[in-house]
Amino acid sequence: MNTFISEISGIGMVPILKAGEPADAVSLACVLRKRGVDAMLLTGETACDAIREIHKEYPDFLVGAGNITEKEQVKQVVQAGAKWIACAGIQENLVRWCRDNGVEIVPGVSTASEIETAIACGLTCVQFFPAQASGGTAALRAFAQAYPQMRFLVSGGIDRDNLHEFLGEPNVLAAVGDFIVSESSLSDKNWEQAETEIASAVKHLLGFELIHLGVNQDSCEEAVQTAQTLCNLFHFTYYKKPKSHFAGRGFEILNQKGRGKNGHIGIYTPYPEKAMRYLGKQGVRFVEESITRNKKTKAINFVYLDLEIAGFGVHLINPDVKMKV
Repeated sequence: MNTFISEISGIGMVPILKAGEPADAVSLACVLRKRGVDAMLLTGETACDAIREIHKEYPDFLVGAGNITEKEQVKQVVQAGAKWIACAGIQENLVRWCRDNGVEIVPGVSTASEIETAIACGLTCVQFFPAQASGGTAALRAFAQAYPQMRFLVSGGIDRDNLHEFLGEPNVLAAVGDFIVSESSLSDKNWEQAETEIASAVKHLLGFELIHLGVNQDSCEEAVQTAQTLCNLFHFTYYKKPKSHFAGRGFEILNQKGRGKNGHIGIYTPYPEKAMRYLGKQGVRFVEESITRNKKTKAINFVYLDLEIAGFGVHLINPDVKMKV
């Protein structure tokens, strides 16, 4: 996976908007960066000027230009500082020119023949557009069977209600849409409100949830007794695991001392790798040797944070190993 695709995948969602005043685009880029969303797709007549100003202020920001149809447009926005190009459709000549000149281009596709054109041009990532109107997740699953090497950004009809439906597909890297920040916040230049909306979108994306509390014990016998006491008192269901015992889904009692002085806190997120990126922006490090991966997709599904909170270690866990009771 190249650097651009890896970074976009880590972010998970990219706002698209029609550029207005370049200074406003810079202000939006500022609040997006504060919340860990280091990408934006701009369209419209002033997009080139806005991209230039963003690039001056934040050279590493993944600002892209959308609705590109001609080579001259590509030259202009790339010279201004655009890191990537997005198109509503796919033009083979334009794609090949961008590939030959080192420009990241994500053309829009909605059919198998268009995906095959992209593959013939050497692409491994395209934009499924318009995603909802072109078959949604059912189409993506069919594409995954026919073109396992292809990865998608999804755009068109994406909102908070169906975001996880799309991102839950293994071949989807990120969602592009206008659901991240409202048009009213932008038109009013209310950057405080915009930041609140972006933070809410990030919260919705990562979906952090306490899944269980792990408690260290000194022996299997002690763990069984503790788990059964909790079950007897509160009518929880008892589950025996190889290294621990569960009282319902909320308490994991370990047979011996584990990571963390007192135990651990299990935090569910649907996308551990995206969560690792966002937490990493806050200075959090991770215990590499604790990482486990989905056997089929190779995506991370478990990792410990390299910290303790009140004597408890903390790990992330995703649906593949989420306990269902």
